[in-house]
Amino acid sequence: LKCVDMESEDNQFFQSLKYILENDISTLGYDITFSTEIEEFGIMQTRELVEGGATKVVTEDTKEEYVRLVCQERLTGSIRSQLHAFLEGFYEIIPLELISIFNEQELELLICGLPEINLDDLKAHTI
Repeated sequence: LKCVDMESEDNQFFQSLKYILENDISTLGYDITFSTEIEEFGIMQTRELVEGGATKVVTEDTKEEYVRLVCQERLTGSIRSQLHAFLEGFYEIIPLELISIFNEQELELLICGLPEINLDDLKAHTI
């Protein structure tokens, strides 16, 4: 996962993270801690990004780590149990050792095929 993945998920939040990275965090006028709020099944929850994160203040030296962790939590943390169940079933069919040699683009091509539809081919092979 990369921080830019957050852009399509929540552009406003992405812009705030980008602002944090591009500016001195001490000029914000308030403290940011290593925690984030996540909405899960309609309920807002505060999750610590590191142990003791609710009281650990983000500094200029640690802001890149904060952005990385908050992106990871926002993109995968709220669906952690569903993602774990999916991967468990997926790895039963195709073991991790067999697919770990592929990057995400190669794996997508193997699973989805080419991103174009050949109508003549489709007509020739359907009833």
